[in-house]
Amino acid sequence: MNDGVAGETSFGRFTAAGRRAAINAALPLLVTYFADAPTWDLEVSSQLKADAASELNDLTAAARLRASLAAANRLLTILSGVAAYPTFRYTQVSSESVGTVRGRLDLARYSREQGRISVPRRYPVRLVERETATPENILAAYAALWIHRDLSATPSRMLPPRSPEAREMKRLDYALKRALGLPVLAGATEPAITVWRRATLVELLDRVRQRLEGGRIVRPKPYRDLVDWIDATRQGQPVAEVGDQKWTFYDNRFDTKLFEIWCLQQLAQAITKAIGDPVQASPTLAARVKGPMYTWHIGVGTLSLHFQPPLKALSSDGVRWSYLSGGDLKGFPDLAVTANAIAGQRLAIFDPKLRRRAGAPTEEIYKLLGYFGNLKYDSSAHGAIIYYSLGKLTDYTLASIDNGEIHAIGVDPEIDCEVSFRTAAEIALRAAELDTKALAILRTPVSGGKDVQAERMADLRQAVAVEAMERAAASLPSVTLAPTRKHTAMSLRAIWDRLGDEAKIMVVTAEYFASTAPDEADHSGPLLGLAAAFERVLHEEIFAPAAASNPGAIAPGQTLGSYLRVLDNAIRGRLNDAETRAVAHTLKTNSAVNLSQLRTLISDAKHMNRRYRIPAAHADIVSAVTWAEGRDALIDPRRGLLPRLVSAVAR
Repeated sequence: MNDGVAGETSFGRFTAAGRRAAINAALPLLVTYFADAPTWDLEVSSQLKADAASELNDLTAAARLRASLAAANRLLTILSGVAAYPTFRYTQVSSESVGTVRGRLDLARYSREQGRISVPRRYPVRLVERETATPENILAAYAALWIHRDLSATPSRMLPPRSPEAREMKRLDYALKRALGLPVLAGATEPAITVWRRATLVELLDRVRQRLEGGRIVRPKPYRDLVDWIDATRQGQPVAEVGDQKWTFYDNRFDTKLFEIWCLQQLAQAITKAIGDPVQASPTLAARVKGPMYTWHIGVGTLSLHFQPPLKALSSDGVRWSYLSGGDLKGFPDLAVTANAIAGQRLAIFDPKLRRRAGAPTEEIYKLLGYFGNLKYDSSAHGAIIYYSLGKLTDYTLASIDNGEIHAIGVDPEIDCEVSFRTAAEIALRAAELDTKALAILRTPVSGGKDVQAERMADLRQAVAVEAMERAAASLPSVTLAPTRKHTAMSLRAIWDRLGDEAKIMVVTAEYFASTAPDEADHSGPLLGLAAAFERVLHEEIFAPAAASNPGAIAPGQTLGSYLRVLDNAIRGRLNDAETRAVAHTLKTNSAVNLSQLRTLISDAKHMNRRYRIPAAHADIVSAVTWAEGRDALIDPRRGLLPRLVSAVAR
């Protein structure tokens, strides 16, 4: 199929398998797209009035519909398990037997009725019957009644008779009515209605949980699933299972939006894999209008991922173009990453387009560049078009004369796209000015427990802080840093001339940005900068010579924590690996090294790492007081770790 655009091979539609793969991967986000509140409430609420349909917001109504369709499918599966092995209890009921005694004679009633003449003769009896109105079956009937009512509340004007939603509603309506007619639920319907009228759902849930925990339900799984389903629904969480399901109501007309949501999820996962878990993640896509969907802490600020934000919200200065009659030229990029750090706000834009192209999607690339052209944004453009490339992964790269970088990345939900979205994540991180060492750390495989992962993240955010401060310092007039440099050199005069140029720059920029920051500002960047200077001296004086003398012995991706651990083992003679032996040999052959001084500062350095450096990389805010304490631990002329280290290794 061709729509007349050169190089395009198909309209924007998934294959059936691609649609299924995208839905299953993005389902937790997908079912929240239409919701701007919990999908439906299991507590008492007023009935819809006859004229309420016209007042319902289409988006809210669509939220209830699609979320309810997903919830109903899951509930029917649970009810099927309940019906297969229902609970019941035996009860005695009063009745009468005509002519002869059939059943257990109720002696108390019989004695009271002596003397009563009736033809034919009637005998009061007590019969034992099996009753299904147990608390857990009442809960099942309650859920079935409520989801059926919720589906029935959908305004008829919303659903064309032949729409996929209408077909799904008709099927589910029949299935729910049939389920409510089963003996196990039919006998529990009236008590369930009473629970609704009296708003006693919480009490009913507690009783069912007690029966489950007490082992009073022989086959507990379907009832436990039912309780979990209701708990999730009451909290506004998705209640459908992620799996290989046939979601008939998400047909090809929803494919474009589905592709965008899938790309959002994949990009968020790729960024998380690179820099750690977000400090904020919105539980529903309805929150997209309120701000970013995800936010990560990157050591010197934050990195945020937005879904369909207004273009003017991505730059503090807004947009360039506006109508003479009034109003800005609006735009809504599908995905955007913003970074707020020392150097200011930075941006990357990603535009998913469900188009199959034989080559680079030129038309879409121009649209992406148009977003940057309309923004009052003085930095270079970074971003990507993400398009549907059936059965293969592609990556076309464009570069600008001002170091901008635009990619056209072809992806397919049916195949593993980790490499493609890792590229997209690196574009976002590069736009956030994570560069050189930071990106090298990102690409270095790491394995180990929580301590190792925390140390790696600290090293990454330390690299980000140092690069961001140095880049910001380079943009300042040359005379700006002169007073700070002079003051720092005088304070550290005993060791200043023995520091390398990189270590000097790290210390000076950290001191400058800390001294110019307001007291309430985040001081994590400067604190990480001083720690980086200490780490740099360790590298230059000990680990770089060890690596040069023993090629391959020092593994790449070392962190300050691993440096201290290897150095400690080398001094103590624990020569169990090639790294430690290489460092021990370097210490032994370098007459300038004072082992006694090194030995005494290692424990203090480990304490500084735990007390200041790692928290600075992970905490949201480092206060001015904490900065001052960490600064003293690192560069106090008499007891600071940096002066002590330089005195021990450089003469």
